[in-house]
Amino acid sequence: MGGVNLFDGKLSEPDIKDIETVLINLNKNIDEHICNLKMDSFGVKVLQKVHDKESTLKDQIEVVKEMSWLFPLSFTVCIMYSNIHKMDAKTAVRCVSKRIKYLHGLQLHGSELEREAADLMLPYLYGPLASIKASLCMIANQPVSQDVINTYKHSFERDLLSGKLQYASMLYCSAQYDQAVDMLNHCEGLLGPDVAHYCGCEDRTYHDQPETFLRKGINTSTVELSKTSSTACVMFCKHELPCVPEHLQYEIYRMTQKDKNEFHEWMDMVVIDSVPFLYYLQFLVYSQKGNMSKRLLAMFNMMDYINQSVYADVRGAYHGVMKGHFETALNVLAHCWKLENRQDVARYLYGLSFTWYPTNNIAKWHLNQTFRKNVQRET
Repeated sequence: MGGVNLFDGKLSEPDIKDIETVLINLNKNIDEHICNLKMDSFGVKVLQKVHDKESTLKDQIEVVKEMSWLFPLSFTVCIMYSNIHKMDAKTAVRCVSKRIKYLHGLQLHGSELEREAADLMLPYLYGPLASIKASLCMIANQPVSQDVINTYKHSFERDLLSGKLQYASMLYCSAQYDQAVDMLNHCEGLLGPDVAHYCGCEDRTYHDQPETFLRKGINTSTVELSKTSSTACVMFCKHELPCVPEHLQYEIYRMTQKDKNEFHEWMDMVVIDSVPFLYYLQFLVYSQKGNMSKRLLAMFNMMDYINQSVYADVRGAYHGVMKGHFETALNVLAHCWKLENRQDVARYLYGLSFTWYPTNNIAKWHLNQTFRKNVQRET
């Protein structure tokens, strides 16, 4: 009824002053208070609707950053890899298969949160399962079966690139070069300015995420964002080495006894960021196919990727904040130059890698090898 004051006589003067203080504070921080309202998820709904960059984009970006650890699930995957790394290959296959069966059960009978977690996690298990099975086939000099290939395809959904690159690596190592070219070209076509590159490995710095990706994260589910707009580093345990290019296999021996006091879960595995791995595989495949122009283009693309993270001063010294597994990118680029018979460039790049990462870095061994071969030629 109009004109009726329901608070008449109900509030004391101290109460009125307290309410005045609250309202003044609310007026000063209206965006923050509204966005934090929990009832009926009102704050989240408001945040999704607001697109004024100047006033609320920072709030939106912080929300996405807080949930971004979910996208690659890298730490969880590191723990899983660390566990199967300690088993023999056949036991690892049984262990991963058992976990996949459990997650399928959650998809069917779990809560909404459990189903989402299972959807995120399952593709990360299919990748190592497929690679270990493929490796067992290759060790036995048998062709990789269609069943294994189908298992690989289940891993493609984990993110934009890493599962597909794991598959392409197997194709290269099993001399299926035409199929590898097709997969790598497909992967390259998926790259774009709004793709987030993640590395959740402990003691490694995250890549800066594009603003377009952060905006997309406001209205996109975690599962969908992971599958369509982000890519994590690619991992291989010791049971998958037959599916890893020979030079890259050395990364599993990055630790000396002296360096083990700085051990993290990922350090006894082969780990490389998706984009340099894509270009490295292209370089290797096109080398096998004798396509010099595309081989060199892949190498130059890798150089561009590396140069985006550093800059040179007037004295030629390089600076920058290294993201992800930067030293491994330098190591494979050095190998490309070595295959181009430019030992001098290879030595420089190995030296650069070792300078930035003097521990847990196989570059030191590669550097010694290139110097030794150079001395042998001169004598």
